[in-house]
Amino acid sequence: MKAFLINPPSGLFVREDRCQSAVGDFTVSVVRPPMDLMFMASSLESLDISCRIKDYPIEGGDWESFKDDFTKFMPDILIISVTTPTIEKDLHAVRLAKKIVKNLLTIAKGAHFLEEDQRVLASCKELDVIVRGESELVVKELLSSSDWSAIQGITYRVNERIVRNPARELLENLDALPLPARRLVKNHLYPRPDTAEPMAVIETSRGCPGDCIFCLVGQVSGKKIRLRSVSGIVDEVEGCIREFGIRNFHFKSDTFTWKKEWVIELCQEICRRGIKIQWLCNSRVDTLDRQRLEFMKKAGCWAIGLGVESGNQDILDNIHKGITLAQAQEAVSLCREFGILSYVYFIIGFPWDNKETIEDSVRFALKLDPDFVDFFLPFPFPGTGLEKIAREQGLFDGQMPVAAYSQAGLRTASLTREELMALKKSALARFYLRPGYILKKFAGAASWRVRRNYFYHGLKALRRMR
Repeated sequence: MKAFLINPPSGLFVREDRCQSAVGDFTVSVVRPPMDLMFMASSLESLDISCRIKDYPIEGGDWESFKDDFTKFMPDILIISVTTPTIEKDLHAVRLAKKIVKNLLTIAKGAHFLEEDQRVLASCKELDVIVRGESELVVKELLSSSDWSAIQGITYRVNERIVRNPARELLENLDALPLPARRLVKNHLYPRPDTAEPMAVIETSRGCPGDCIFCLVGQVSGKKIRLRSVSGIVDEVEGCIREFGIRNFHFKSDTFTWKKEWVIELCQEICRRGIKIQWLCNSRVDTLDRQRLEFMKKAGCWAIGLGVESGNQDILDNIHKGITLAQAQEAVSLCREFGILSYVYFIIGFPWDNKETIEDSVRFALKLDPDFVDFFLPFPFPGTGLEKIAREQGLFDGQMPVAAYSQAGLRTASLTREELMALKKSALARFYLRPGYILKKFAGAASWRVRRNYFYHGLKALRRMR
């Protein structure tokens, strides 16, 4: 049997279930490999199923090239990864494929299906199975069994009847996952943003205890943090170095620095083995301290993404972020002290936002003065607390913008979508067009190649400000 696993040619998006933004809408664009497809391919290969992965948005290709690839490969199974903003375009893949192979098994996965699975399945007759939640091992069960009634976490069709099996328990032991099939993707197409060297993603943990009303992590990964073993992570790092020559990594985690002892143990093991790598991660501002950062720096950490979200404490409280402005200021200051770049994210346009609270966020960003900053707009993903509040207050008309977090998905009580878009562009311009900031970034660049990439990303940011 043969399986074709794809990111459809429907736009370059981050297709991680928790984040579904258009890559071009980030000030610093980090193109990430399709880890979900790579994990599923490894599972299927254990059944002697021949797999091919194609990331159309990054490899280049339109629907005609998909049709050509599909016709040449003639798979028995098609698996697609979808996002909420691109769902309608994504489904064109299964419709097109079923015209070529009538008895093709079509499978789709994505956070969109946690709420919208039955509606999508009813509207797309060519789609056979939807995977809800963690998908890595489900596909193996689908191909191993003729009785799908016992497989948790799937929605499928029996004749004309739609069957929704119970939700699947989250995988407790992440070390039970197979290693992602990196040889099936073009690793050089997923570069580190400043040096353009290949950068691999290594999943280190899942889950976040936070209650942020806009975030999908609680639905996708749960509130309990599930950690991979330190030895398993470092073994995978060594495998990437040995097999692919990759020494730059994104340690993917919903909250990488939550458990202090684990972070320190991981960093110590990297140093103990004498591994010379550079890596970045995401964190919460209330989980950083001097000791953690000292070990992280020694182990090769060069950048940290921090979700601050707002420069107004009332807004932070309303969105249940669980942090203070003082903690945000301390976290950025500590990163600067240890020579670790900080990339701070703000979201403007929550239901309680007005021009004054958004101005608080812009001024706070200027006060923090991180290395990079992004201003996003909230997106009412199905099933989130934000969606419920927006609907109750009449701030959301049901029209989902294509560019999640870049285009306004809702209005506030005092600001229209158009006004929010203008305020976002103004915020980016006020931060990045400061002469002192520009001079500092170019003067501090480690090489001419880094300066060139800063210039490239700067031009992209300028286009977003227009």
